[in-house]
Amino acid sequence: MDFKVDTTDNGLKIELDGDLTFENHRDFKEIIGLIKEAQKDVEISLKGLSRMDSAGAGMLKLAQDRAKQAGTDFNLTDIPEELRVFVSLLK
Repeated sequence: MDFKVDTTDNGLKIELDGDLTFENHRDFKEIIGLIKEAQKDVEISLKGLSRMDSAGAGMLKLAQDRAKQAGTDFNLTDIPEELRVFVSLLK
């Protein structure tokens, strides 16, 4: 998994690329840190994801929870059709 971070007027935009699986949990901690520090809204784009397992869905849920704890809005965008079932479990 690779990711790109942009700071916009509205907040933080993180674009994920590649696979989001258990093997990426250590790398995802960096994203969690960014979310904890964010003072504005957080958007995570899943457009570049090619694969995600249940651990990846759990990492997104953790990101959602951390954003809520920080008092920021959290949105997942650009969800590929084949990953919608995993993302639907986050709600």
